[in-house]
Amino acid sequence: MSPTVSAARSLRIAVVGPLHPFRGGIALHGAEMAAAADRAGHDVRVLSYARLYPGFLFPGRTQLDPDSAPAAVRSIEQRALLDSCTPWRWPRAARWLTAWRPDVVVLQRWHPFFAPALATVARALRRRGALIVWMVHNALPHEGSRWLWRPLARLGYAAGDVCLTHAQSELHELRALGIPSHVRHVPHPAPAATTTARAAVDESRAALGIAEGEALFVFVGYVREYKGVDVLLDALVRLDAEGPSWRAIIAGEWYVDRTAADRLVSQPPLAGRVRIDDRYLPGEDVARVLAAATVVVLPYRSGTQSGVVPLAYAHGRGVITTRVGGLAEAVREGETGLLVPPGDPVALADALERVRRGFRFSPAAIDAMRDRARWSAFVDVLEELADEHSRSSRP
Repeated sequence: MSPTVSAARSLRIAVVGPLHPFRGGIALHGAEMAAAADRAGHDVRVLSYARLYPGFLFPGRTQLDPDSAPAAVRSIEQRALLDSCTPWRWPRAARWLTAWRPDVVVLQRWHPFFAPALATVARALRRRGALIVWMVHNALPHEGSRWLWRPLARLGYAAGDVCLTHAQSELHELRALGIPSHVRHVPHPAPAATTTARAAVDESRAALGIAEGEALFVFVGYVREYKGVDVLLDALVRLDAEGPSWRAIIAGEWYVDRTAADRLVSQPPLAGRVRIDDRYLPGEDVARVLAAATVVVLPYRSGTQSGVVPLAYAHGRGVITTRVGGLAEAVREGETGLLVPPGDPVALADALERVRRGFRFSPAAIDAMRDRARWSAFVDVLEELADEHSRSSRP
């Protein structure tokens, strides 16, 4: 617990979910949450995983982050005790937290595969009187046969007191699943502890070979079918042959076949203009790409929310994205972003063309959107819920 910050009531807050050395948005989300609660003066512990995805569910090269652990969470007590594939170890993992007797337990939900392990932990801790908070990133998986996952998707919610989501669409999805818990929407916080260091714009553009005045369109993140990178490439092909110079960078590890994309970017009009950086990017590389960007593009076919939008705002960049899930909720049309229909390369090309020809987003609006959703506000919600829980539990 941070000695420099005092809270009105210091709580014991447990975060259950992957943490470094696992990589990806959920691990970063958990690190940010734990660090924010620590800064607010609460005592924090993290129950992480010894093993996360089994091979048949993970299409990438590695589940581990090559970066070092975020400095903000190195001093927070954490144990990697959950193993997604060994149910007989789940009660032991739960006992580590029940012995500590936390006031609040926040369990990260993003794929139904992990529901049995999380349900085991939630039930054990609820019997000890803890407030059980489900942080629901995705009520159902992005891809695959969603109906097959529905029975597991419901598992464990009965042991919870409240569900938090970052997208209004997930509120509706949870209600459609018949989840009995109270459901509350909280905006996706902008990064605070792990990925906010900004790179110098001129140096970043020079390092990436971007000429002065050249528009740079950037996609950042894992490349999966639902994220619509093929739609982005189709839109880039449609840009006017004449006009201001432009480039595009697709930065992130590919979880889909690249054959068609490689063929497109090797031929006119994309040859020499589109770069595919097929790897998991360390934080400093993400900062460099975002600093060089004119706009960040999220051409998603479907989705719930994305940490890339607040990440773009944290680096002072506007976005072009689609009207799916909670993405539109995070955009002020014409000020912090441009919205287009999903799966529409013509509309996306029009938006890219506007930026290419000089349209600029509002730095003040971007800062305002970043400031409206800070991790301190997320912790305020946990404190409020804990106070309500405490009052309702009194004899």
